[in-house]
Amino acid sequence: MESLSTLVVHGATAETPANQPVSLPIYQSASWTFGDLDEVDAVYAGDKPGCIYGRNGTPNHRALENLFAKLHHTEAAVACASGMSALSAAFLGLLGQGSKVVASQDLYGSTLNALHDLGRFGVEVITIEITDLDRMQTALRGARMLVLETSSNPRLRIPNLHRLCAMARQAGALVLVDNTFASPYHCRPLQHGADIVMESLTKFVSGHSDVMIGALAGRRDLIEPIRSVAVRMGLVSNPHECWLSVRGAETLELRMQRASSNAASLAQFLQAHPKVRKVHYPGLPSHPDHQTAQGVLQNGFAAMLSFELEPSRQAVNTLLHNLRYIKLALSLGGVSTTLSHPATSSHRFLSRAEREQLGLHDGFLRMSVGIENLDDLKGDLEQALSYL
Repeated sequence: MESLSTLVVHGATAETPANQPVSLPIYQSASWTFGDLDEVDAVYAGDKPGCIYGRNGTPNHRALENLFAKLHHTEAAVACASGMSALSAAFLGLLGQGSKVVASQDLYGSTLNALHDLGRFGVEVITIEITDLDRMQTALRGARMLVLETSSNPRLRIPNLHRLCAMARQAGALVLVDNTFASPYHCRPLQHGADIVMESLTKFVSGHSDVMIGALAGRRDLIEPIRSVAVRMGLVSNPHECWLSVRGAETLELRMQRASSNAASLAQFLQAHPKVRKVHYPGLPSHPDHQTAQGVLQNGFAAMLSFELEPSRQAVNTLLHNLRYIKLALSLGGVSTTLSHPATSSHRFLSRAEREQLGLHDGFLRMSVGIENLDDLKGDLEQALSYL
Protein backbone atom coordinates (compact mmCIF):
# COMPACT_ATOMS: atom_id res chain seq x y z
CA MET A 1 0.00 0.00 0.00
CA GLU A 2 1.33 3.44 -0.98
CA SER A 3 2.31 5.81 1.78
CA LEU A 4 0.36 8.99 2.49
CA SER A 5 3.12 11.18 1.08
CA THR A 6 3.04 9.31 -2.24
CA LEU A 7 -0.76 9.20 -2.43
CA VAL A 8 -1.22 12.95 -1.95
CA VAL A 9 1.15 13.57 -4.88
CA HIS A 10 -0.01 10.83 -7.28
CA GLY A 11 -3.46 9.79 -6.14
CA ALA A 12 -5.59 12.48 -7.80
CA THR A 13 -6.38 10.74 -11.08
CA ALA A 14 -9.44 10.76 -13.32
CA GLU A 15 -10.36 9.26 -16.65
CA THR A 16 -10.29 11.59 -19.64
CA PRO A 17 -13.92 11.90 -20.79
CA ALA A 18 -14.68 10.54 -24.26
CA ASN A 19 -17.17 13.36 -24.81
CA GLN A 20 -16.14 17.01 -24.91
CA PRO A 21 -17.08 19.64 -22.30
CA VAL A 22 -19.05 22.66 -23.45
CA SER A 23 -16.46 25.00 -21.93
CA LEU A 24 -12.76 24.38 -22.51
CA PRO A 25 -11.07 23.21 -19.27
CA ILE A 26 -8.42 25.38 -17.66
CA TYR A 27 -5.05 23.67 -18.07
CA GLN A 28 -3.47 25.15 -14.95
CA SER A 29 -0.19 23.28 -15.20
CA ALA A 30 3.29 24.72 -15.62
CA SER A 31 4.88 21.47 -16.77
CA TRP A 32 3.87 18.44 -18.86
CA THR A 33 4.93 14.78 -18.85
CA PHE A 34 6.33 12.68 -21.71
CA GLY A 35 6.37 8.95 -22.26
CA ASP A 36 9.93 8.89 -23.54
CA LEU A 37 12.59 10.97 -25.31
CA ASP A 38 11.10 10.24 -28.72
CA GLU A 39 7.89 11.92 -27.65
CA VAL A 40 9.88 14.95 -26.46
CA ASP A 41 11.47 15.22 -29.90
CA ALA A 42 8.12 14.81 -31.64
CA VAL A 43 6.42 17.55 -29.61
CA TYR A 44 9.31 20.00 -30.04
CA ALA A 45 9.33 19.32 -33.79
CA GLY A 46 5.58 19.81 -34.06
CA ASP A 47 5.09 16.29 -35.37
CA LYS A 48 2.86 15.43 -32.41
CA PRO A 49 0.43 17.71 -30.55
CA GLY A 50 1.56 18.37 -27.03
CA CYS A 51 2.75 20.89 -24.47
CA ILE A 52 6.28 21.50 -23.24
CA TYR A 53 6.19 24.12 -20.50
CA GLY A 54 3.72 26.78 -19.42
CA ARG A 55 5.78 29.51 -21.05
CA ASN A 56 5.60 27.68 -24.39
CA GLY A 57 1.81 27.61 -24.26
CA THR A 58 -1.05 25.39 -23.16
CA PRO A 59 -4.32 24.35 -24.83
CA ASN A 60 -5.83 27.53 -23.38
CA HIS A 61 -3.22 29.63 -25.16
CA ARG A 62 -3.82 27.77 -28.40
CA ALA A 63 -7.58 28.18 -28.14
CA LEU A 64 -7.31 31.95 -27.67
CA GLU A 65 -4.69 32.28 -30.41
CA ASN A 66 -6.81 30.29 -32.84
CA LEU A 67 -9.81 32.46 -32.00
CA PHE A 68 -7.93 35.75 -32.40
CA ALA A 69 -6.45 34.65 -35.73
CA LYS A 70 -9.91 33.67 -36.98
CA LEU A 71 -11.43 36.96 -35.81
CA HIS A 72 -8.91 38.76 -38.02
CA HIS A 73 -9.09 36.27 -40.90
CA THR A 74 -5.39 35.42 -40.78
CA GLU A 75 -2.99 32.51 -40.27
CA ALA A 76 -1.53 32.79 -36.80
CA ALA A 77 -1.64 34.61 -33.47
CA VAL A 78 0.29 34.72 -30.22
CA ALA A 79 -1.13 35.56 -26.77
CA CYS A 80 0.96 37.70 -24.43
CA ALA A 81 0.70 38.92 -20.85
CA SER A 82 -0.69 42.34 -21.83
CA GLY A 83 -1.05 44.64 -24.79
CA MET A 84 2.33 46.18 -23.99
CA SER A 85 3.90 42.70 -23.74
CA ALA A 86 2.52 41.94 -27.20
CA LEU A 87 3.90 45.17 -28.65
CA SER A 88 7.26 44.63 -26.96
CA ALA A 89 7.47 41.11 -28.39
CA ALA A 90 6.68 42.45 -31.86
CA PHE A 91 9.30 45.20 -31.63
CA LEU A 92 11.97 42.85 -30.25
CA GLY A 93 11.11 40.12 -32.74
CA LEU A 94 11.04 42.25 -35.89
CA LEU A 95 13.35 45.23 -35.24
CA GLY A 96 17.08 45.42 -34.77
CA GLN A 97 20.00 47.82 -34.70
CA GLY A 98 19.62 50.32 -37.52
CA SER A 99 15.87 49.73 -37.96
CA LYS A 100 13.76 52.77 -38.62
CA VAL A 101 10.23 53.01 -37.22
CA VAL A 102 7.64 55.57 -38.26
CA ALA A 103 4.87 56.01 -35.69
CA SER A 104 1.76 58.11 -35.25
CA GLN A 105 2.43 60.95 -32.81
CA ASP A 106 -0.96 60.17 -31.24
CA LEU A 107 0.00 56.68 -30.08
CA TYR A 108 -0.75 55.58 -26.52
CA GLY A 109 1.94 57.04 -24.27
CA SER A 110 3.36 53.68 -23.17
CA THR A 111 3.68 52.56 -26.79
CA LEU A 112 5.68 55.66 -27.64
CA ASN A 113 7.82 55.18 -24.56
CA ALA A 114 8.52 51.56 -25.50
CA LEU A 115 9.58 52.62 -28.99
CA HIS A 116 11.83 55.36 -27.65
CA ASP A 117 13.40 52.83 -25.24
CA LEU A 118 14.58 50.94 -28.31
CA GLY A 119 16.70 53.95 -29.21
CA ARG A 120 19.29 52.63 -26.76
CA PHE A 121 19.68 49.64 -29.05
CA GLY A 122 20.04 51.57 -32.29
CA VAL A 123 16.41 51.80 -33.41
CA GLU A 124 15.42 55.14 -34.95
CA VAL A 125 11.88 56.36 -34.21
CA ILE A 126 10.11 59.16 -36.10
CA THR A 127 6.69 60.35 -34.91
CA ILE A 128 4.37 62.05 -37.39
CA GLU A 129 0.83 63.41 -37.52
CA ILE A 130 -1.08 60.64 -39.32
CA THR A 131 -2.99 63.04 -41.58
CA ASP A 132 0.25 64.55 -42.96
CA LEU A 133 0.50 62.05 -45.81
CA ASP A 134 3.26 63.89 -47.69
CA ARG A 135 5.56 63.88 -44.67
CA MET A 136 4.56 60.30 -43.92
CA GLN A 137 5.55 59.18 -47.41
CA THR A 138 8.94 60.84 -47.06
CA ALA A 139 9.56 59.38 -43.60
CA LEU A 140 8.70 55.85 -44.75
CA ARG A 141 11.68 55.67 -47.08
CA GLY A 142 13.97 53.04 -45.64
CA ALA A 143 11.62 52.29 -42.74
CA ARG A 144 11.22 48.81 -41.31
CA MET A 145 7.86 49.40 -39.63
CA LEU A 146 4.92 51.79 -39.47
CA VAL A 147 3.00 51.76 -36.17
CA LEU A 148 -0.58 53.07 -36.03
CA GLU A 149 -3.75 52.85 -33.97
CA THR A 150 -7.15 52.28 -35.58
CA SER A 151 -8.46 54.98 -33.29
CA SER A 152 -5.95 57.01 -31.33
CA ASN A 153 -5.83 57.30 -27.58
CA PRO A 154 -7.36 59.63 -26.44
CA ARG A 155 -8.11 62.03 -29.32
CA LEU A 156 -9.77 59.33 -31.43
CA ARG A 157 -8.04 60.32 -34.66
CA ILE A 158 -8.69 57.78 -37.42
CA PRO A 159 -5.92 57.03 -39.94
CA ASN A 160 -6.60 56.36 -43.59
CA LEU A 161 -5.52 52.75 -43.16
CA HIS A 162 -5.84 51.73 -46.79
CA ARG A 163 -3.77 54.67 -48.03
CA LEU A 164 -1.11 54.42 -45.32
CA CYS A 165 -0.74 50.65 -45.73
CA ALA A 166 -0.28 51.10 -49.48
CA MET A 167 2.39 53.74 -48.87
CA ALA A 168 4.20 51.50 -46.39
CA ARG A 169 4.03 48.52 -48.76
CA GLN A 170 5.55 50.60 -51.54
CA ALA A 171 8.36 51.62 -49.18
CA GLY A 172 8.93 48.02 -48.06
CA ALA A 173 7.81 48.67 -44.46
CA LEU A 174 5.67 46.43 -42.27
CA VAL A 175 2.50 47.91 -40.80
CA LEU A 176 1.51 47.13 -37.20
CA VAL A 177 -1.90 48.41 -36.10
CA ASP A 178 -3.13 48.62 -32.50
CA ASN A 179 -6.83 47.81 -32.92
CA THR A 180 -7.74 47.87 -29.22
CA PHE A 181 -10.29 50.70 -29.39
CA ALA A 182 -12.11 49.22 -32.38
CA SER A 183 -11.95 45.46 -31.68
CA PRO A 184 -12.62 43.01 -34.55
CA TYR A 185 -16.27 44.05 -34.41
CA HIS A 186 -15.51 47.52 -35.80
CA CYS A 187 -12.31 46.92 -37.80
CA ARG A 188 -10.05 44.20 -39.17
CA PRO A 189 -6.89 46.14 -40.11
CA LEU A 190 -5.35 43.25 -42.05
CA GLN A 191 -8.16 43.64 -44.59
CA HIS A 192 -6.95 47.21 -45.16
CA GLY A 193 -3.42 46.04 -45.91
CA ALA A 194 -1.79 45.93 -42.46
CA ASP A 195 0.68 43.12 -41.73
CA ILE A 196 0.15 42.67 -37.99
CA VAL A 197 -2.77 43.55 -35.73
CA MET A 198 -2.38 43.93 -31.96
CA GLU A 199 -5.12 44.21 -29.37
CA SER A 200 -5.08 44.58 -25.64
CA LEU A 201 -7.61 41.83 -25.03
CA THR A 202 -7.87 43.22 -21.50
CA LYS A 203 -10.30 45.67 -23.05
CA PHE A 204 -13.27 44.98 -25.34
CA VAL A 205 -12.57 41.38 -26.35
CA SER A 206 -12.48 40.13 -22.75
CA GLY A 207 -14.89 42.86 -21.76
CA HIS A 208 -15.21 42.46 -17.99
CA SER A 209 -12.17 44.28 -16.53
CA ASP A 210 -10.87 41.09 -14.93
CA VAL A 211 -7.89 40.03 -17.07
CA MET A 212 -4.56 41.42 -18.25
CA ILE A 213 -3.75 40.02 -21.67
CA GLY A 214 -2.81 40.98 -25.24
CA ALA A 215 -2.42 39.28 -28.61
CA LEU A 216 -0.95 39.75 -32.08
CA ALA A 217 -2.16 38.21 -35.32
CA GLY A 218 -0.84 38.07 -38.86
CA ARG A 219 1.00 35.86 -41.33
CA ARG A 220 2.73 32.88 -39.76
CA ASP A 221 6.17 33.99 -40.97
CA LEU A 222 5.76 37.22 -38.95
CA ILE A 223 4.09 35.78 -35.86
CA GLU A 224 6.51 32.90 -35.23
CA PRO A 225 9.61 35.12 -34.70
CA ILE A 226 7.48 37.19 -32.31
CA ARG A 227 6.35 34.04 -30.50
CA SER A 228 9.97 32.94 -30.07
CA VAL A 229 10.85 36.23 -28.38
CA ALA A 230 7.74 36.13 -26.20
CA VAL A 231 8.61 32.62 -24.99
CA ARG A 232 12.30 33.37 -24.39
CA MET A 233 11.65 36.60 -22.53
CA GLY A 234 8.64 35.43 -20.55
CA LEU A 235 6.16 37.81 -22.17
CA VAL A 236 3.39 35.21 -22.47
CA SER A 237 0.07 35.10 -20.66
CA ASN A 238 -1.19 32.38 -18.34
CA PRO A 239 -3.85 29.70 -18.96
CA HIS A 240 -6.52 31.21 -16.73
CA GLU A 241 -6.30 34.63 -18.39
CA CYS A 242 -6.55 32.95 -21.81
CA TRP A 243 -9.60 31.01 -20.64
CA LEU A 244 -11.25 34.19 -19.34
CA SER A 245 -10.60 35.96 -22.63
CA VAL A 246 -12.15 33.18 -24.68
CA ARG A 247 -15.17 33.23 -22.39
CA GLY A 248 -15.48 37.02 -22.59
CA ALA A 249 -15.17 37.03 -26.38
CA GLU A 250 -18.34 34.97 -26.68
CA THR A 251 -20.41 38.10 -26.03
CA LEU A 252 -18.21 40.55 -27.96
CA GLU A 253 -20.73 41.32 -30.70
CA LEU A 254 -23.63 41.75 -28.29
CA ARG A 255 -21.63 44.04 -26.00
CA MET A 256 -20.21 46.12 -28.83
CA GLN A 257 -23.61 46.62 -30.43
CA ARG A 258 -24.99 48.07 -27.22
CA ALA A 259 -21.90 50.01 -26.15
CA SER A 260 -21.35 51.59 -29.57
CA SER A 261 -25.00 52.58 -29.86
CA ASN A 262 -24.80 54.14 -26.40
CA ALA A 263 -21.60 55.99 -27.35
CA ALA A 264 -23.14 57.50 -30.48
CA SER A 265 -26.11 58.81 -28.48
CA LEU A 266 -23.95 60.11 -25.64
CA ALA A 267 -21.67 61.91 -28.10
CA GLN A 268 -24.67 63.78 -29.52
CA PHE A 269 -25.99 64.49 -26.03
CA LEU A 270 -22.66 65.87 -24.81
CA GLN A 271 -22.11 67.92 -27.96
CA ALA A 272 -25.40 69.72 -27.32
CA HIS A 273 -24.70 70.33 -23.62
CA PRO A 274 -23.74 73.92 -22.71
CA LYS A 275 -21.15 72.82 -20.12
CA VAL A 276 -19.22 70.71 -22.67
CA ARG A 277 -16.81 72.63 -24.88
CA LYS A 278 -16.01 69.93 -27.42
CA VAL A 279 -16.68 66.25 -28.14
CA HIS A 280 -14.29 63.92 -29.95
CA TYR A 281 -16.18 61.04 -31.56
CA PRO A 282 -15.57 59.82 -35.11
CA GLY A 283 -19.28 59.24 -35.62
CA LEU A 284 -19.99 62.97 -35.37
CA PRO A 285 -19.87 64.99 -38.62
CA SER A 286 -17.86 67.61 -36.69
CA HIS A 287 -14.99 65.14 -36.14
CA PRO A 288 -12.07 65.90 -38.50
CA ASP A 289 -11.81 62.22 -39.51
CA HIS A 290 -15.52 61.48 -39.83
CA GLN A 291 -15.31 60.74 -43.55
CA THR A 292 -12.18 58.63 -43.11
CA ALA A 293 -13.83 56.72 -40.27
CA GLN A 294 -16.69 55.72 -42.54
CA GLY A 295 -14.18 53.81 -44.67
CA VAL A 296 -12.16 52.33 -41.79
CA LEU A 297 -14.78 51.41 -39.19
CA GLN A 298 -17.79 49.17 -39.69
CA ASN A 299 -20.91 48.51 -37.62
CA GLY A 300 -20.81 52.03 -36.23
CA PHE A 301 -18.02 54.12 -34.75
CA ALA A 302 -17.04 52.16 -31.60
CA ALA A 303 -17.57 52.75 -27.91
CA MET A 304 -14.88 55.32 -27.09
CA LEU A 305 -15.35 59.09 -27.00
CA SER A 306 -13.62 62.06 -25.42
CA PHE A 307 -15.01 65.41 -24.34
CA GLU A 308 -13.69 68.68 -22.98
CA LEU A 309 -14.87 70.71 -20.04
CA GLU A 310 -13.31 74.04 -19.12
CA PRO A 311 -9.53 73.47 -18.74
CA SER A 312 -9.78 73.06 -14.99
CA ARG A 313 -8.84 70.22 -12.67
CA GLN A 314 -11.48 71.48 -10.26
CA ALA A 315 -14.21 71.16 -12.90
CA VAL A 316 -13.24 67.53 -13.53
CA ASN A 317 -13.22 66.73 -9.83
CA THR A 318 -16.63 68.36 -9.38
CA LEU A 319 -18.03 66.20 -12.17
CA LEU A 320 -16.46 63.03 -10.73
CA HIS A 321 -17.74 63.73 -7.22
CA ASN A 322 -21.32 63.99 -8.48
CA LEU A 323 -21.53 61.07 -10.90
CA ARG A 324 -23.47 58.07 -9.60
CA TYR A 325 -22.84 55.29 -12.11
CA ILE A 326 -19.91 56.50 -14.18
CA LYS A 327 -16.61 56.02 -12.35
CA LEU A 328 -13.02 57.16 -12.83
CA ALA A 329 -10.99 54.13 -13.94
CA LEU A 330 -7.67 54.15 -15.76
CA SER A 331 -8.54 51.46 -18.27
CA LEU A 332 -11.38 50.85 -20.72
CA GLY A 333 -13.48 48.32 -22.59
CA GLY A 334 -15.52 46.83 -19.74
CA VAL A 335 -19.28 46.50 -19.47
CA SER A 336 -19.51 49.60 -17.25
CA THR A 337 -19.07 53.16 -18.44
CA THR A 338 -15.91 54.79 -17.11
CA LEU A 339 -13.95 58.00 -17.43
CA SER A 340 -10.21 58.60 -17.49
CA HIS A 341 -8.17 61.80 -17.32
CA PRO A 342 -5.21 61.63 -19.74
CA ALA A 343 -3.34 64.53 -18.13
CA THR A 344 -3.00 62.58 -14.87
CA SER A 345 -2.85 59.04 -16.28
CA SER A 346 -1.84 57.93 -19.79
CA HIS A 347 -0.06 61.21 -20.62
CA ARG A 348 1.03 62.37 -17.17
CA PHE A 349 4.71 61.89 -18.03
CA LEU A 350 4.56 64.47 -20.82
CA SER A 351 5.33 68.07 -19.96
CA ARG A 352 2.38 70.44 -19.70
CA ALA A 353 3.48 72.08 -22.95
CA GLU A 354 3.59 68.70 -24.72
CA ARG A 355 0.13 67.79 -23.41
CA GLU A 356 -1.33 71.12 -24.42
CA GLN A 357 0.18 70.74 -27.89
CA LEU A 358 -1.93 67.58 -28.19
CA GLY A 359 -4.94 69.37 -26.75
CA LEU A 360 -4.86 67.32 -23.54
CA HIS A 361 -5.57 70.09 -21.05
CA ASP A 362 -6.83 69.56 -17.50
CA GLY A 363 -10.47 69.52 -18.62
CA PHE A 364 -10.02 66.76 -21.22
CA LEU A 365 -11.78 63.45 -20.37
CA ARG A 366 -11.91 60.11 -22.16
CA MET A 367 -15.00 57.95 -21.84
CA SER A 368 -15.29 54.20 -22.35
CA VAL A 369 -18.99 53.60 -22.86
CA GLY A 370 -20.56 50.46 -21.44
CA ILE A 371 -23.80 48.54 -21.83
CA GLU A 372 -25.95 50.27 -19.18
CA ASN A 373 -29.35 51.75 -19.94
CA LEU A 374 -28.83 54.82 -22.12
CA ASP A 375 -31.33 57.02 -20.27
CA ASP A 376 -29.62 56.22 -16.96
CA LEU A 377 -26.24 57.25 -18.41
CA LYS A 378 -27.66 60.48 -19.83
CA GLY A 379 -29.37 61.24 -16.53
CA ASP A 380 -26.16 60.64 -14.60
CA LEU A 381 -24.20 63.01 -16.84
CA GLU A 382 -26.97 65.61 -16.84
CA GLN A 383 -27.20 65.85 -13.06
CA ALA A 384 -23.41 65.80 -12.56
CA LEU A 385 -22.81 68.49 -15.21
CA SER A 386 -25.39 70.72 -13.51
CA TYR A 387 -22.90 71.23 -10.66
CA LEU A 388 -20.36 72.91 -12.96
